[in-house]
Amino acid sequence: MKLAALHKSSFLIALFTVYTAFSQNDKHYPKFNWDKVPVAFHFGKKGDLLTKSEAEFIAARSNFTVLEKAHGYPKYKYSEEAIALDAKVLKDLNPDMKVVFYWNAFLDYNMYKAHEDYQTKSDWWLKTKTGELDLKDGKLKRYDLSNPELRDWWSNVAKDNLNNENIDGVFFDALVQVTNPRNKQLWGAEKFDAIQQGLKDLIKETRAKIGDDKLIVYNGIRSTPIRNSENDFPEFTDAIMIEHFGYFNSKTKESMLKDIQEMEKAGKSGKIVVFKTWPENAWVNKAFMAKSEKEKAEIAKEHLNFALASFLAGAQKHSYISYNWGYRLGMGSLLWYPEFDKPLGKPLNEMQVDGWILTRNYEHANIWVDLENKKATIDWKTQN
Repeated sequence: MKLAALHKSSFLIALFTVYTAFSQNDKHYPKFNWDKVPVAFHFGKKGDLLTKSEAEFIAARSNFTVLEKAHGYPKYKYSEEAIALDAKVLKDLNPDMKVVFYWNAFLDYNMYKAHEDYQTKSDWWLKTKTGELDLKDGKLKRYDLSNPELRDWWSNVAKDNLNNENIDGVFFDALVQVTNPRNKQLWGAEKFDAIQQGLKDLIKETRAKIGDDKLIVYNGIRSTPIRNSENDFPEFTDAIMIEHFGYFNSKTKESMLKDIQEMEKAGKSGKIVVFKTWPENAWVNKAFMAKSEKEKAEIAKEHLNFALASFLAGAQKHSYISYNWGYRLGMGSLLWYPEFDKPLGKPLNEMQVDGWILTRNYEHANIWVDLENKKATIDWKTQN
């Protein structure tokens, strides 16, 4: 009993220390420069681990990679194992690489070893105000983040995986699902408020356990009319994803401008920003997915210019673009474009906004974007 009390006391001291001492700095960030377009990878590979050529491709082109749920599945039953194995491969190839462990902050996925523990704790399962299980798509259990024991378990899983020297951070997914105001009708106002506080506590408690030298990345920002989350969780976090620029519910000129402005604002506050943008298609488009790989690559190439110019209009230090049509390695993650290898150089000015027209100049490129008509030009001053 005394040991338990001592352990609890030590944790509270650590939590207080982090709360009062944690400050934003970039010493533990991936190395960043403006020499070329900064690209981030975010994927899970279905079926097996990365091949040698796949790992070399990624390690040579980026310093920032998130390894998704179900990476290596089904050859590897547990995501924890597969992520750890490929984290080592990527770090051995590129010691400057920051590899981030995907760990959903709200949804219980069965491809994690940790899922087996969660299955035994029915009081951790989120329920509606009528007492029924709150399931996503009728099958995925959700975490009751208002429960301190659940949060302790979740943050311990994060800590245990980040104790691996090859894993540099944790990716909190689904935060915008937690904060969706429509949940008030589902859970009741009191429970809704308790879960919002629980999410903030989860971030703080995880920071206390993993220390200041590991990354906390969260998803994210939704600049849509009904859900503009902005940078709602700045404390104790290092990085944020803007996930749906130009697609899904983020197609309007208003939403796109807000996304770019949020990237600019978050970047200026010291955050890493992953700007996820789409080639006018995604894995949910069955007609697109039925096309040949060559056809899909051509479509992605056709739409790159607008996505890239929009990113460059608002990008700050530690901003990265992610451009593909899904979260599996085979969904465009291994495509590369000549624009990514052109000299870019540092930005010479801030983004200029005139209605729906955006402009900005870099040392080796001039950017022009028309959000209303989804057109853009990039004038590359130096060709290679």
